[in-house]
Amino acid sequence: MRSTENETAVLGVLAPTRAELTAFVGDAVAGLSVPEIGGARQFGFGDVEAIGIVTGLGARRSVATLERVLESKRIDKLLIVGVAGGTQSGQSAGDVLVASGAGPLFAYPTPANARLVKALTESLQDAGTPVRVGPLAAVDALSRQDEKRRLGEAGFIGVDMETHALLAGAHRAGVPAVGLRVVLDPMGHDIPHSVAALAAVQGGSLWPDILGLARWPVELRAIRQFRRDLGTALGTLRGAAAAVSAVNEVD
Repeated sequence: MRSTENETAVLGVLAPTRAELTAFVGDAVAGLSVPEIGGARQFGFGDVEAIGIVTGLGARRSVATLERVLESKRIDKLLIVGVAGGTQSGQSAGDVLVASGAGPLFAYPTPANARLVKALTESLQDAGTPVRVGPLAAVDALSRQDEKRRLGEAGFIGVDMETHALLAGAHRAGVPAVGLRVVLDPMGHDIPHSVAALAAVQGGSLWPDILGLARWPVELRAIRQFRRDLGTALGTLRGAAAAVSAVNEVD
């Protein structure tokens, strides 16, 4: 177990954005901040102590955050949470995905820890939550219909920008990790260009993405659908937090 002289190692809960982390921790009791991990906070999920960390959007930010997390030696296992794009027909916003691994198209996925995958899946199923287990695709930007369809045909159950980078970094460091994602934009419900542009600007991405904001007036229907899907996805993510205990119990 990883630990410092004065601190016991605990579960690390990583999410790309504060909204996703806040949804997952829900009513968990927040404790002191963890300054050695850049503003992370410690949470109590019943009898489970966990440290919640916002990684930032994308692989590059995620890797930089993970380096700080691992340097602190406060974490002995990782649970990667957040939303994802759906790549399979029949999926709906709020569907729960457990990542058996993650990687880019045409590459062998980096595996998640098999024991954590099993514990997480069984805990969710025991709580009555339908779960799909499989690899997540790694991309550098939000995926839209054509790309999501290609990824689904290649066997990926979902797509996001962070899980692969975090699993790969944890694997290199010898820290067990698993991914838990909830479908936000299923097939047929792409994230509106204006919403994606606003997120990109807030995250410091390429300035040309600002042009997507010009579509705001003509995307009102899609924005309303996105808000409904987001509420569903974040609500499901909060409900999935009960699985923390099962993940924490794995040695």
